[in-house]
Amino acid sequence: MILKKWIINLTSQKGLSMVEIIGSIVIISIVFITFATMSQIYLKTDSKQDHKTDAVQVAEKILNELRYNVDYPRNGEENMNETVFLYEIVTDPIDLRDINDQYELHLVGDNSSTEVTMYTFLYDNNNSTQIATVHVSWEE
Repeated sequence: MILKKWIINLTSQKGLSMVEIIGSIVIISIVFITFATMSQIYLKTDSKQDHKTDAVQVAEKILNELRYNVDYPRNGEENMNETVFLYEIVTDPIDLRDINDQYELHLVGDNSSTEVTMYTFLYDNNNSTQIATVHVSWEE
């Protein structure tokens, strides 16, 4: 009997109370702030990945140029997608019989890194081999 009166009283309400309105606003605000924060984090991460991808492309371009032009400038900058990438090329003679794991093609650093390092081998007509290391860095 009491339950029936409570249900009838609950369903006969004509409007929303101030507590219900404030509670709804608080819940909607929390959801909105959560989505806004997550989208900012996503955009920042996406931007870092774009820079890293561009840096890899710059390093590959420099390595390809270096394979055909041994006199390529050893230091400089490349512009890509409105970002300035600084590069440095280091070449060292290497005996191909002594190659170990340190010369694997890889990217240096973690997700927050602003540097990419790549390697390639350079050959000349004198049967000598060099390892070329390209360091590409940028400002966030």
